[in-house]
Amino acid sequence: METRKLIVTDLDGTALQNWETLDPKTKEALMKAKEEGHIVVIATGRPARASVHFYKELGLDTPIINFNGAYIHHPENENFSDIVAQIPTEVIITLFDSELKDLIVNAYCEYKDHLYVLNQGDSVRDWFHIESCTSVKYGPFKETLDEHPNGFILEAKEGCTEKVMSFLRENYGDIVTCRNWDGDNANIIEVFKSDTNKATAIEQLAKHFNIEQKDIIAFGDGDNDIEMLTYAGTGVAMDNAIDKLKEVANATTKSNKESGVAHYIHEYILTQK
Repeated sequence: METRKLIVTDLDGTALQNWETLDPKTKEALMKAKEEGHIVVIATGRPARASVHFYKELGLDTPIINFNGAYIHHPENENFSDIVAQIPTEVIITLFDSELKDLIVNAYCEYKDHLYVLNQGDSVRDWFHIESCTSVKYGPFKETLDEHPNGFILEAKEGCTEKVMSFLRENYGDIVTCRNWDGDNANIIEVFKSDTNKATAIEQLAKHFNIEQKDIIAFGDGDNDIEMLTYAGTGVAMDNAIDKLKEVANATTKSNKESGVAHYIHEYILTQK
């Protein structure tokens, strides 16, 4: 085998065909890369409960990066020490007693697979996978939060997304970082500790596996992949990626619906094409 690579892939818009389905050709390519001795890692904004089934489907035996780097753990190795970034509960309580509460529809704090929902109701979305949470608590965070969360998600009121993000950056910019989703979910805002991103997570795993930065290959499509693709020796943007990501990428592959990850792996990584 040529030099062993650390292959890091995002899920949504990258390795997945859609919300629920791993692309078959990408699955085959990633498993083949693993068979050839390369290290395959998932790096996603999703919580563990919404990604570990893809991990198992790929037959992985590596740590997994969740919450955009705020939670690194190993589903198959109890001896691996979790790497966890957390926002102090006192910051959360102060923040949600501020004018922010008038700009949002709902908010969701998460610690590992524990979910804390500000307002109980129909606005709780399917992507929280409530049925597989370790615990779910509803109500004001000053009453429910019993852990320092890995991060939280805000659902901004219509037309308030930029106002919410400006408020966070101006008043809490030294503590947290925020980014909003794309398309129809542009009013959804993710908030994590200021130093949390996928790049810092894969840097830690590269040290764990003794892999040089030049031998890291990362695939992504969204705003939360920018730091990761910038850091990786080879950052590969999907054809369906946002323009900002393509600008920092070293290469572009086909879209997720065209098995872009598989296309790149077969073309440039596997010894037997």
